[in-house]
Amino acid sequence: MSKIAIIGAGPAGIAATVQLVRQGHDVQVFEHGRIGGTLWNAGMVENYPGFPGGITGRHLARLMEQQLFDYIEKIIPESVSSIKIVNAGYEISSEIFEGVIVCTGTEPRKAGFPGEDELADSNLLFHGIEFLERWHGEKEITIIGGGEASIDMALSIFEAGMKPTIIHRSEPRGIKSLLDTAKAEENIVWHEGVVKAARLHENKAVLALENEELAFDLIIIAVGRQKTLPELIGFDIENLPAGFLIAGDAARGGLGQTAMAVGDGVEMAMILDNYLRNKS
Repeated sequence: MSKIAIIGAGPAGIAATVQLVRQGHDVQVFEHGRIGGTLWNAGMVENYPGFPGGITGRHLARLMEQQLFDYIEKIIPESVSSIKIVNAGYEISSEIFEGVIVCTGTEPRKAGFPGEDELADSNLLFHGIEFLERWHGEKEITIIGGGEASIDMALSIFEAGMKPTIIHRSEPRGIKSLLDTAKAEENIVWHEGVVKAARLHENKAVLALENEELAFDLIIIAVGRQKTLPELIGFDIENLPAGFLIAGDAARGGLGQTAMAVGDGVEMAMILDNYLRNKS
């Protein structure tokens, strides 16, 4: 039995963990955020097999979390900032592991306008809707960005009883069925413009556009995501060792497809299991 670290408990990390535990390994999972990852931002997941008619991302994330804890007793609630190669394997938080699968997914890009960080520090600006259930008292929420993620989050916000506004600088884009659903919902407001700055005023987030200011209870930034990895100490990034693998969006970028992430997690788990068995 080998000691293996899984970094991240999104769909890829959960799938890899389940597979490796089934194969008899000692698996430790590191996750500092919500189990399920960016699934918490997804409205309806319609292309994941086994759920005719689709399933909400939040429901699917909860089911995956339940299944994860059928195979492990706990996760380690830490953000892994670095992984170091040592003679015996890989050092993470002063522990040595024989194998590692990194499933850290993606992190959101900032919009980059003045005042963004100050509003985030005041808990009026977020880069996703992972904690949507905590916002029931908020009525006016704007989403900055005109991509598929923005549209999906707007629908989730509306279904939670709040009024979303999408601020987009160009023609909104996304899967046709999703865009058509959002465009048909009269309670979703579409506002074309570019945010120049933001400020806090009387517990509201005030956005300055070209020729006007708009005030909201919460701001959501959805202008894209980028893959993220811990610092790799002693690695040749172009020639990674056989016991170190990367799965899901951390490898692919911001494709955001749950089925692909799950498949990646299982595949990397099987590759790692094969390597460790042959090594021993």
